[in-house]
Amino acid sequence: MCYSALVTQNAKDLGLAFDARIQLQQFDDLFTARLNGYGAKIPRGIEASFLERPTSLVELNIAKNIRAYHQLELAQLEKELLENEDRLAGAERSLMAKVTKKAQNDQRIALGKMERLKVKIDVLRSGSISETDSRIYPGHYASLVYQKDGQRWVAPFRYLLRPKGFQEDFDKKYSGCYNARRDNLGGSFWKPIFGRNHGVFQMKSFWENVKRTVDGTESKNVVLRFDPQDSDRMIVPCIFDLNTEGKFPLWSFALITDEPNPEVAAAGHDRTPIILKPENLERWLKTPETDLNLFQAVLEDKKSTFFQHVVAA
Repeated sequence: MCYSALVTQNAKDLGLAFDARIQLQQFDDLFTARLNGYGAKIPRGIEASFLERPTSLVELNIAKNIRAYHQLELAQLEKELLENEDRLAGAERSLMAKVTKKAQNDQRIALGKMERLKVKIDVLRSGSISETDSRIYPGHYASLVYQKDGQRWVAPFRYLLRPKGFQEDFDKKYSGCYNARRDNLGGSFWKPIFGRNHGVFQMKSFWENVKRTVDGTESKNVVLRFDPQDSDRMIVPCIFDLNTEGKFPLWSFALITDEPNPEVAAAGHDRTPIILKPENLERWLKTPETDLNLFQAVLEDKKSTFFQHVVAA
């Protein structure tokens, strides 16, 4: 599996890197839907694509909707901050009268939440973008590159694939569908998509949950960050689909994983994302194709990559 990944989210940067056009209408529809209550989790790294020097009416509208959503976020954060300030004041009044465990807990919780809320408010007001703003988790949106009729495009896709025809409850029943095993692509589940809907995204690092033995006995969950030793831009193959069963058309994807590299297995994890060789990009994106062996050959001929790892902070 791939618990989370640090990816290139700026659509314009991806467009330049892959000679692709941007599906502005698809981005516009997504940001509009989010402003209207559709619970899309869109990393701020994607937003930066359109807040920096919009060049068309559609981009101006996207930027306007992003800023309007930020105002809603800010109002909600400030409301929560005020609620916790009131909670803290109540706890401190109680402690002045009598020290109780409840009042101490209320004080501790309120202080912790206030600190986190103030950080979020400061970041939102500053408009600054950090590395973490381009990190995706299952259910988050990412900028993908795909090809249609010979033209490459950049568009937003959710990182958790819900195939065509399935209802929204699919996401909970099959919550692991953000990754697709290469050895399962020819099976009945992935076969309607594999060979027909292919894309790629640009990844810099990925994170995994692994079990580590502590003091020789206890198994503890540890999050490891894996970084490639020889590259800072990896091309990762994906499969995607369009689902129209919900209130909003859902474009979603799963990245493709393979057996783990030796160094990844030694670190305690059992899968590794496939890294495409640049010379195989066109062969991967050129769909549809009935001979799935051609695509399996592309995935087999993956780029040799050594991953260093550290325990995530």
